Amino acid sequence: MPRAAPPATDLHGTLTVLCFPLSARPGITAEARTRTADWLDDTTERAVVTDVVLLVSELVTNAVRHAGAPGALLLARDESLLRIEVTDSSPRPPRPRLRRRPEDLGGLGLFLLTRLARRWGWYRDGPGKAVWCEVFLPPHRPLPAC
Repeated sequence: MPRAAPPATDLHGTLTVLCFPLSARPGITAEARTRTADWLDDTTERAVVTDVVLLVSELVTNAVRHAGAPGALLLARDESLLRIEVTDSSPRPPRPRLRRRPEDLGGLGLFLLTRLARRWGWYRDGPGKAVWCEVFLPPHRPLPAC
């Protein structure tokens, strides 16, 4: 499991950033998924968008479920890499949960992070923490001419 690390990243050049405040209100995870999908609308590979939306869903859900007070969703991208970061109020590091029975719900979030992200980790952020991951992005669709 990744250890606490500073938020080093391989993002370079011109960055596009979305910061979305989170709360524990009902529907926040669905709203984060929608905002993420809309923000990645120019991504040519829809399967990548689907994976990113799933990762955002897992990170936001974990912040709500295990920390109680999520902070923010940060998405930052350059031409080929996307960093997803979710902050929360809990200082506890992310820990994988073992599913006791196949029909048990939950416990797959960190497994999905490991399988879908290029890399992931966490770091202390004030009294809480941030959990982050990075995903390779395909080329963007060109913007229409003015």
